[in-house]
Amino acid sequence: MHKINLQKYVYELSSIHSFYIYSKDAFENDNLRQEITEKEYKNMFNTALSFVKDGEEAAKLIKQCEKNIRDQVERNIGKGLEVLRRQLLEASYSIVEKFLCHVVRVYLYTFPKILKNTKKEVSFRTIVDLKENDSIFDHIIEKEIDCFSRISMQEKKKYLINNLKLTKQNELWKYEDKELWKDIDEKRQAIVHKEETPNISEEYLLSAFFYWHRLMIGIAIYAKIDQGINFEWENFSEFIPGKDNPTLR
Repeated sequence: MHKINLQKYVYELSSIHSFYIYSKDAFENDNLRQEITEKEYKNMFNTALSFVKDGEEAAKLIKQCEKNIRDQVERNIGKGLEVLRRQLLEASYSIVEKFLCHVVRVYLYTFPKILKNTKKEVSFRTIVDLKENDSIFDHIIEKEIDCFSRISMQEKKKYLINNLKLTKQNELWKYEDKELWKDIDEKRQAIVHKEETPNISEEYLLSAFFYWHRLMIGIAIYAKIDQGINFEWENFSEFIPGKDNPTLR
């Protein structure tokens, strides 16, 4: 029987959380910060120097630009955590999207009748090329997953409720009475597409991590309780009651 691999995605999200904490400690270490500053200064200076052929010109460049380059390196490093928080917010969003695709795949293999509601078609050429019935079925599922992966998070949520019949979704997708994913998505879009990037505070980033963890765990738990879809996470799943036989409701 197919299971939701909750452990994989929870650990993946936890790893970027741990990486942020580690990076923050590194940034606050004065000795390490000075070492990084010196390395970055040399790297930037050597890059600029590579465009200068004349020795005298190089000497002038050293004198004129050394302070400017060092100041710029200091500013860049000072903004490092700010940049990292934006990148990790994007990464966390991607992890959750992959998790949702994984959940849909598990449901489609467990309850193939879900595909009866799809409007997608498979060409005769594809059927002939695949030949084997199992291959055709796999192809249909992967096509459905591909379409699911391209829709918005709002549409993904509706798919979970309407197609997979997952319960408690309205409660799970809320954090402190707000659907935090909407704000995360708005910030993610701004980070990717707008010149003025939003500031992501540490408090906000950690709240997002907690929110995503809670959402993924909640989806897996209710899938087992309500529909008998088990999940993998060491011994944790054994303590969650579930149906003996999976049923879609």
